[in-house]
Amino acid sequence: MNDILETLRTVLAERSRDLPDDDFRLRGMWCVDYRSQPTEYERFMAYSFVLAQTVRQGCCYADFGTVRLGESSDGLIGKDARLARGSSLEEDIAILDAAFGALPRTPAETLTIDGRPEVKALTRARTAVGETMRLLTRVGGRKVAQIGVMGNLIHHLRQEDVEITASDFDPCLIENGILGVPVSPGEDSARLVAESDVALVCGETLASRTLGELVAAAAEHDTRLVVFAVTGCHFAQEYCGTFGIDTVMAEPQPQYLFQGPSTLEIYRKDALGAHGQH
Repeated sequence: MNDILETLRTVLAERSRDLPDDDFRLRGMWCVDYRSQPTEYERFMAYSFVLAQTVRQGCCYADFGTVRLGESSDGLIGKDARLARGSSLEEDIAILDAAFGALPRTPAETLTIDGRPEVKALTRARTAVGETMRLLTRVGGRKVAQIGVMGNLIHHLRQEDVEITASDFDPCLIENGILGVPVSPGEDSARLVAESDVALVCGETLASRTLGELVAAAAEHDTRLVVFAVTGCHFAQEYCGTFGIDTVMAEPQPQYLFQGPSTLEIYRKDALGAHGQH
């Protein structure tokens, strides 16, 4: 995981060299606790997230109540987000994500979703599952691992002719499963990826320090990888171009939980031109 962040920082330094320094000035930070159940298919969610802002917002999710912005964060405001470091991993990821938000990017597809949060919740999940099925059809398989469980993703996967495995670190999910699908402990995630044809992975695996091993397991076992990134959404192009992830669906802020339109950016490794490779 640290290797991923260090590689991203190296790429950022290179790609930002000719861009205005002011684009990378850290303008603000937020820490939000929330509880929500956006649809009947989703588990009751209790999370916190950190937002950092340059010209765009970077985000990192965390377990409820585990992140706080204190006076130590005050000194970060006005600093260059390419160089700033927070007091926690979550702050570091949000700040780096905000710095990447200032870079030009070229998604293969951009979608605007609108409506009530519950409508957008299902639309974004359906889109992520659609990208998963696109890869599954290509390889001719039917085994899908859903890593970092989201009930709306499981709901849409259950409507397809696929075998579903799932993993998460939430003890309640591990004990009870979700929508009839058993959930394995997060420690089993790499094994599930290795045993699947396509793995649909939540971007929060970066903050749980597991994304690196999942990428390695996918590469070793020829598993196609789809990452659904709210945490680290602006890393999406590098995830494909530098780390070889097949598809990333990124959701920049403001995300679906809020009223009004939201944007989904889809990056595909096989659609990246020379400008997307580093």
